[in-house]
Amino acid sequence: MKNSDSITIFQLSLLAITSIGLKCHVFLIQPMIRTAGRDAWLSILITFILTLAWIPLLLFINKKTNGQHLFQWMRERAGRGFTNVILILILCYLTLAESITMRETITFINITFLQETPLLFITVVFGLACLFLAGTSMRTVSVSNIILLFFIVLLGFFVSFTNIQYKDYSLLQPFLEHGLIPVLKATIYQGSGMVELLLLLFLQHKIVHPLKFKHLAILSFLLCGLTIGPLIGSIVEFGPLEGARQRFPAYEEWGLASLGKFVEHVDFLSIYQWLSGTFIRLSVFFYIMKEIIPFKKGQNWFLLIVFAIVTGLTLYPISDFTYSNLMFFTILPLTFWFFLGFSFVLGGFVAYYSKKKRRSKHGVF
Repeated sequence: MKNSDSITIFQLSLLAITSIGLKCHVFLIQPMIRTAGRDAWLSILITFILTLAWIPLLLFINKKTNGQHLFQWMRERAGRGFTNVILILILCYLTLAESITMRETITFINITFLQETPLLFITVVFGLACLFLAGTSMRTVSVSNIILLFFIVLLGFFVSFTNIQYKDYSLLQPFLEHGLIPVLKATIYQGSGMVELLLLLFLQHKIVHPLKFKHLAILSFLLCGLTIGPLIGSIVEFGPLEGARQRFPAYEEWGLASLGKFVEHVDFLSIYQWLSGTFIRLSVFFYIMKEIIPFKKGQNWFLLIVFAIVTGLTLYPISDFTYSNLMFFTILPLTFWFFLGFSFVLGGFVAYYSKKKRRSKHGVF
């Protein structure tokens, strides 16, 4: 039986659209165009099909653990040692993901509208706001997300339809200009976003009903749509070469948007989209941390320590060129392989202990 802080699958899906969608919509487009050029959109279609084949593994884990708190379930069956190793790996990933999200956001803020404001001040103020939301409840986070997401989607459709006049879809041709290999390589980047669906299992004890294939399939479709929309937009508006050079292609599309002939420079609206997405993504990740750690006393101090680490990584003095290459060659591919491997390890673990419990129940040893 779920507690009073439970949410529906629909609310959980909306949280995933905002938090995972930020990564798909903003962080992954430039690496994909850089890898596959004008054919990068084909990588998203391939990734979607592969994701549909991977979803049954997530549903298997959700079903066999009966929607319980995943780490409590593991701790009861495998003991603290193994569970703590897995827990530390997940906490390290979440810390790294928060640092990357914060750094990208701070870079964007510093470039666009707060050039003279100290980065430390921006990081601390914004991070503390995320910590405050994470310290409330799952329902509070969900309601906040619903309000913010409504306007995020509205503005997304606005910029898409406003820029139709600048789009040249002939730039998508010829198809498979450099063969299939670059397309397959680019699937790793979209995959690094889709594998974060595994994080939903860490909140499975918060949802009222068990997950079903249609839920995750629709969610995967929407997340791939959040990538393919601005990716194709970047290619048909700027061309594949210019799109690969742009640091934030989704933001650059706002530079073309206008309201008629007399109202231009509406790119400030993208600031709302970006900050809202970052706010929810960081809050959700901090909340997941709070949920999966085995102790309740000292949770706030633990999150503050994590936030201090995130701040240090965010402000670490490294050139933007070096950071971009680190993301391109190391962090995003490593994220994909880590979560993919972890999902199979977790699936095998759940299958083994479920089978062991069934044998013990029937007296077979």
